[in-house]
Amino acid sequence: MMDFGLFFLLLVAIAIGFLLGWRARGKRAHSENQRSSQGYFRGLNYLLNEQADGAMDAFIDALEVTPETLETHLALGNLLRRKGEITKATKIHQNLLARPSLTTLQLHGAQLELARDFIKAGLLDRAEGLLQELVEANSQYKSEALEHLVEIYQDEREWAKAIHVANQLSHRRFGKSAHGRGRARAHFCCELAEQALEKKDVINARRYLRQALSYDKQSVRASLLWGDMEYQLGNYREALKLLQKVPVQNPNMIIESLDLVCDCYDKLGDKRGLHRYLQELLTHYPSSTLVIRIAEEIRWAEGDHAAADFIAQQLRQRPTIKALIRLIELHLLRSDGRARENLQLLKQLMERVLEAKPDYSCGQCGFTGNQLHWLCPGCKSWGTITAITGVEGE
Repeated sequence: MMDFGLFFLLLVAIAIGFLLGWRARGKRAHSENQRSSQGYFRGLNYLLNEQADGAMDAFIDALEVTPETLETHLALGNLLRRKGEITKATKIHQNLLARPSLTTLQLHGAQLELARDFIKAGLLDRAEGLLQELVEANSQYKSEALEHLVEIYQDEREWAKAIHVANQLSHRRFGKSAHGRGRARAHFCCELAEQALEKKDVINARRYLRQALSYDKQSVRASLLWGDMEYQLGNYREALKLLQKVPVQNPNMIIESLDLVCDCYDKLGDKRGLHRYLQELLTHYPSSTLVIRIAEEIRWAEGDHAAADFIAQQLRQRPTIKALIRLIELHLLRSDGRARENLQLLKQLMERVLEAKPDYSCGQCGFTGNQLHWLCPGCKSWGTITAITGVEGE
């Protein structure tokens, strides 16, 4: 059942539309005015008796569809859709489409709203048909129709269709910016590349990844995918070349490439090259994960004391809980008795602090979580989630 606030808004919307329609009719027959008035007051009676369905039907019947009342109908339908009353919103918009008195532009507007109703209801096939008609008619609502089609193909994981439609938006609105358009298309290509890799189709995977980087040179996902593929194929130098693009593309994503970069250097037997690269990253893009990784290299080369001293030095410059936990772990290796118990307690407390904190956040809407999503579950933006930085993050 709809709440009282919605009842009140419906009443106001219908009353305004009713008055507009009454003024527009002017000299029409008295009997017609009387029928409309009766329908309106019948709906009001339903409303006062909290009979939502009866009130809605009576109001819709009472409010004649004219160019003057069209906006009232559309506003009412949109209000119902936002409130989750999809069936009622659909009825209103279908009623508009059955009115030949409306102009082509007005009918297209009602058609777009009906498509939105279907999307909200999960009837994507029906929405797709309506939107394609708007695109083919070169309607004034073509941009909005194309945007919704991209969303539908994205939800249905029809990536090739999504790219085709998104290309039609290249000079229109999509993702609110040219970069947003390219970034989304790059991710669609990455999805196709992942599907190709599942089939062991390396040739097409490379083609899709090359296309992704042509859409968005800053596509970290494409570099990571391509780098991992070349690593799996044993092309370690080519993998390194691709993975070392990540710091330039997005410094906040370095930690996603770090393990694979180290593995590549290890396969090549180039310890010095790895040391130089890690130090360069630390200078320009410091993070707790990077500090811990370098400390491990120092530990195997120079021992626990040297690794602990390195982390302590970095903590003075840039304190993080992750690095502090690793420092505690190194001291635990050479502690005993009461000191060891205290360090163990401190470590447990720090770990509990981190357990309650998310690892990733979306720069667009603020969504947080412990898993990297290429498509934000909150705002449905592509490539906006990165690792959280600061004392409790990287």
